[in-house]
Amino acid sequence: MQEVQPLKAQRASSGTLNALGFGAIAIGVKNHVFGGWLLVYYNQVLGLDPARAGLALALALVVDAITDPLVGVWSDRAHTRWGRRHPFMYAGIIPFAVSFYALLQPPADLSQNGLFFRLLLLTVAVRVSMTFYEIPRGALGPELTKDYDQRTQMVGWGTAYGWFGGAGFAWIILAFLLPETAEYQGSRAYLNPEGYRHMAWIGGLVIFVTSMISTVSLHRHIPNLHVPEIDPSAKFSVQKLGREIIETLSNRSWLTLFAAGLVFALYVGLHSNTDRYYDLYFWQWVPAQVQVFPIVHMAIAISCGLLVYPLTRGRDKKRIAIGLFLLSITLGSLPVGLRLLDPMFSVTLFPANGTDVLWWILLLHSSFLISLGVIGFILIGSMVADIVEESQRATGRRSEGLLTAGPALAQKTMSAGGVFVVGMLLSAFGFSTANPTMESMQEPIRNLATFHVALNLTLPWISIYLVSKYTITRSGHAQDIKNLGYAESQNA
Repeated sequence: MQEVQPLKAQRASSGTLNALGFGAIAIGVKNHVFGGWLLVYYNQVLGLDPARAGLALALALVVDAITDPLVGVWSDRAHTRWGRRHPFMYAGIIPFAVSFYALLQPPADLSQNGLFFRLLLLTVAVRVSMTFYEIPRGALGPELTKDYDQRTQMVGWGTAYGWFGGAGFAWIILAFLLPETAEYQGSRAYLNPEGYRHMAWIGGLVIFVTSMISTVSLHRHIPNLHVPEIDPSAKFSVQKLGREIIETLSNRSWLTLFAAGLVFALYVGLHSNTDRYYDLYFWQWVPAQVQVFPIVHMAIAISCGLLVYPLTRGRDKKRIAIGLFLLSITLGSLPVGLRLLDPMFSVTLFPANGTDVLWWILLLHSSFLISLGVIGFILIGSMVADIVEESQRATGRRSEGLLTAGPALAQKTMSAGGVFVVGMLLSAFGFSTANPTMESMQEPIRNLATFHVALNLTLPWISIYLVSKYTITRSGHAQDIKNLGYAESQNA
């Protein structure tokens, strides 16, 4: 009996995957600064009340949530000599880099209203310009490769580059930009405003160079990309567009990941921008003490990004992702939880701040969690890409931009609510104190830590349950590829 050969879908070359992934460096830099430094800079360095800072960041997220799906749908239907995606990507690069630079420059107006509107307007500028670059760039992925396993490799390489950008920038910040000085000693070195000024121009330069290299490198693929069918006699109809969007987003697997993303977005929002507060007041690190952390984290994340493809090839994406997430949330809160419980027992449950034992425990713990999270979210990204062909089979349209950006409307709005609540909590807990001492911040940081431990034991479990309802299988995806005529092997 002749052996049946496995189906081969269109695949991308290694050079193409590298060019696509390289563009994630810029996103990694932006995400690291927005997720770890922006709030502490405007609150603890510049003096903006955390409730106002949280409101500004939340409003910017809402604007971003609206523009993401709009740009996604727009690029899905664009018909230009540079294809559907590249005009948007080129248009976003310079505003992205310039607005990022301006956001971290020392302001002339230090009033509460002045700082609030500066943070709001420049954060909106960064997010919207990044949307024009990142949403079309992400939508290119499912066009360049339609292979079930290689999509995991594609997301893995993108994740590796993103971590190289974010963690690499973190190392530069900790190792070179925030040294101890006579005025900023110990963990207060995190509050040195000069470091943020250097952070601005280095980050802006990296964003411009890496995003431009990636976009130009992918330009040669434009003639081979999908061209939407356009009826020149058809008039634009908002009602028709709305029906098409609803039809596309009614996909069951998309809806399950969308719901899971809503819950997780709230979870992320309620943690947003708090890492530096923990470094400052909970663990009381000096920046130089933990400068190796991002290097180790980057090495682990890049290794996971590169190895996830061979390790998961031929296996079910959903089951592996769920298992990794379960282990991650089970172990995630242990260090903070044990430290909070310490005063209640006569024996020490966790090593004291400043000890070598604590340093090693937190490095190993964070590294293990990163490995679990990176692999899990690579698989989730690959699962989202697989929805494209199932949706095309049902609707007759390829809607990569909408399917990848559509969740942002609600998810970023939900995350914005979390960011706003964090700002209110920081204000209520006492982080709005002017020129705080380490002692005065101990009760506020313990209250924040207690809140986060309780949070970690609830919302992530709901997300995992929803992910378990995802329905696309390897065999089902293979059948869609065959029916749509994508089964012929092709190097991009």
